[in-house]
Amino acid sequence: MEVQFGEGGSDSKLFVHDLFAAYCKYSIANNVKVELLSSSNGHIVAKFIGKKAGQLFKNESGKHCVQRVPPTESKGRVHTSIISVAVLPFDDGFKQLDKSEIQCSSSIKTQGGHGKGGQHQNKRSCAVRMVHKATKLSVFINGRSQLDNKKEALRILSAKVNAFYKEANDKKNRKEIKKQLGGGGRSDKIRTYNFVNSRVVDHRLGLKTRRIKDIMKGKFELLFQQ
Repeated sequence: MEVQFGEGGSDSKLFVHDLFAAYCKYSIANNVKVELLSSSNGHIVAKFIGKKAGQLFKNESGKHCVQRVPPTESKGRVHTSIISVAVLPFDDGFKQLDKSEIQCSSSIKTQGGHGKGGQHQNKRSCAVRMVHKATKLSVFINGRSQLDNKKEALRILSAKVNAFYKEANDKKNRKEIKKQLGGGGRSDKIRTYNFVNSRVVDHRLGLKTRRIKDIMKGKFELLFQQ
């Protein structure tokens, strides 16, 4: 899963971390392990491991809209922000990229830390950025092991590129169907979290709940059990 900030400035970045925290609680409650691969201000990459993982997050890909008074807002104004969620399944059906299709750069950063008893220790962070040459899609992983980071980055980038081409093909098909059948367009946001009116609406599934506080505690099943 990749969660990325969008329109809305600082609150968009804050909501990335709020929503991901809710996803983590949802996962733990359903015996799905969470492995954080990279986290920065407004951007998170993580892996969910477990038999239920695909089922839990199958409806999460797309743009999520949040309407609220941000924690940083001093005048009580309501802000509207957008974040994007991408869920990329690892299965036997996707093609792993060849090394000739990618560009990879890496860096090693060592910083001082303190262990038990106050003794000084060095902590090493190995960052890997991998870019698909044709689509310019990229992955950034920042962990302790550079070798593991490269393997994980290749898996994630392969899944992203496969999803990109699948979406492009699906979009082409949807455009052709719309052309044949007619009808108006629809907003591409899939869900709105309205904290002002305590309401969560899933636009794609046509579902809603007023228990937004419980949703943000990871109880997404309340939205789908209609």
